[in-house]
Amino acid sequence: MRTCTLLLAIFVVFSWTRVGAEVIHIGISTPGLYEIPTEIARRKGFYKEEGLDVRKVVMRTGLHPASLLAGELDYTTVGGIVMRSAIQGMPLRLVMGFFDKPLHMLIGRSGVQKVMELKGKKIAISSIGSTPHVLVREALRKYGLNPDKDVTFLSVGGSSDRLAALRAGFVDATPLDLAYIDRTEKMGFHNILYLGDAVDLTLGGLASTRDKMEKNPEQIRRVIRATLKGIRFYKNNKQETLDVMRSYLKISNEAVDKVHQFGLRSMNPDGGIASSSLDNEIRLARELLKVKEEIPHSHLVEFKFLKEVLSKM
Repeated sequence: MRTCTLLLAIFVVFSWTRVGAEVIHIGISTPGLYEIPTEIARRKGFYKEEGLDVRKVVMRTGLHPASLLAGELDYTTVGGIVMRSAIQGMPLRLVMGFFDKPLHMLIGRSGVQKVMELKGKKIAISSIGSTPHVLVREALRKYGLNPDKDVTFLSVGGSSDRLAALRAGFVDATPLDLAYIDRTEKMGFHNILYLGDAVDLTLGGLASTRDKMEKNPEQIRRVIRATLKGIRFYKNNKQETLDVMRSYLKISNEAVDKVHQFGLRSMNPDGGIASSSLDNEIRLARELLKVKEEIPHSHLVEFKFLKEVLSKM
């Protein structure tokens, strides 16, 4: 499993060295606004303060659950795929959240400007069952389209891969992280719909394995504490946050404030997840996975470590 996963994954590792620091690997699907708290925590030294040498790994969304279970990742920021894997019985849980609304814009080629115009079209997603897939399915339903019959979904990869597919003309539309809207507008693509207006669904967060929770709970607390500082820095230190966003996400001066405001609208400053977002996550996952039984929140999240950290901050 380990060798196969390494061969299939696309790795880009962001790391820094500190003598004696504990090395951990955090998975991301692509650099984006959804995982910006981890980048702020990296650049501001919040992980270093906890004695952690964090290495961020870019990997296709569908590989994250298996990579966690194989020990190739210690944590992932791709919370949606982890929660849907947990519903299917994998021993994975989200230990903190970042955003209570999705930070995606549904982008269409120049000839597609409305949701209804997507009928018969091809839509790029990261993978079947991923958060972008679930989000678009829900949006299509709300506009009267049948996501199982009226469109064709193609599994392409992270936001950068999906944008490349759109630009090449392989697909007609795709949901992209808001960090990309500056580039897509300059390319002449159309903002069809802000998906945060279509559904409340958690985005980002940190997830790990049940085994990690049992064997190394203190590490989880340290990671949560540092990342929570990154969330609060985003909220309370606008100018420095904008600098990070310009550098890390390659957003222009003209667009960065708008993207930052979208993040503020969606962010949960205490690292939790709204019950409404979890309820929607469960409802949509049950529908997609054909699960009949009721599923409690505890099958998706484990917030005891977050509560312990918050009680001391």
